[in-house]
Amino acid sequence: MGQRSVVTLAIGVVGGGIATLASLPLAWMLGPLFMVLAASLWGVKTGVDKRLHRSSIAMLGLFIGNRIDLSELWHLVEWYPSVLAMLVYMVLMLLGGTWLFSRSGMSRLSAVFCSFPGSMNGAVVLAERLGTDIRWIAITHAMRLVMVVASAALLASHMAGDIVVGQGNGASWRDLSLLVLAPACWWLGKLLRLPIPEFLGPILVGAAMSSLGHGVVMPDIVLILTFLVLGSSVGSRFANTTWSRIVSVGRYGVLFGAYAVTMAVAFAWSIGTFTDLTFTAALLALLPGGVGEMAVIAVALDIDPVYVVSHHVLRLLLLILMGPLIISLGQRISQRPGPSER
Repeated sequence: MGQRSVVTLAIGVVGGGIATLASLPLAWMLGPLFMVLAASLWGVKTGVDKRLHRSSIAMLGLFIGNRIDLSELWHLVEWYPSVLAMLVYMVLMLLGGTWLFSRSGMSRLSAVFCSFPGSMNGAVVLAERLGTDIRWIAITHAMRLVMVVASAALLASHMAGDIVVGQGNGASWRDLSLLVLAPACWWLGKLLRLPIPEFLGPILVGAAMSSLGHGVVMPDIVLILTFLVLGSSVGSRFANTTWSRIVSVGRYGVLFGAYAVTMAVAFAWSIGTFTDLTFTAALLALLPGGVGEMAVIAVALDIDPVYVVSHHVLRLLLLILMGPLIISLGQRISQRPGPSER
């Protein structure tokens, strides 16, 4: 782990400690997130090693998988109202976001990528392939992530009560020894060519372990460290970003984040009102805050992680499958005259 990662996580620890004292929901994720974000904007060189970040996702996947009962997967059929709502939500995100970001003076193509309903990495990869200025995409998606994750934690906590990080369990040698499964599960996910292999691979293995009666209880210290890495990683997305750039692009990013949260709340309220699904669960399933982050909040709130993860995985799969089409359409859009990049 490099010096920059050490410094970033140290800042995150301070944020986590302050958030814990302030009784902030999901203190060890939101505390580091806000503290590292502030440090990044003030010029501190922050960043979390990608291998460390992905390893924390693998740990999280193993933990969540151990809470999944495979016999309950048939309930996917019962969740079709929220699945349909998610599809409509994705379309509205793309249309509304593209219109909004086009007003900022950036190109139509940049506006499309800024409006991606999640999958920041996917948007950046596709945008870079088409020669688009990825700075705009990275900034707006980082702001969306911050707003969505924070809003999800605060709104869900308000609806469902206080969030508890763990169950007070200590770290036994058996529990800690089982954590070596995480990198092995990550490798298995890559072997099976799963999307997000470091997350879905451990989930599959964890679910199998749980179904066979050999689940692992994740020690509290490991959960805290996982939250710390995830929150610090999101906050460090603002590294190498100047205040002037934040001001010029930030207002549109804030508006888009507010739009995403407002629309998700409206759809979740409709789902909770007209179906047997709960508002909080539907909200976490719809908000485009990333699979890992939303899954963390779902687990902390004792909401069925299968329900939340399945919606986000479907959304990511759709975005991945849309990749070739987006590139083709993007090349056509880029050939049309439009506002120049600022």
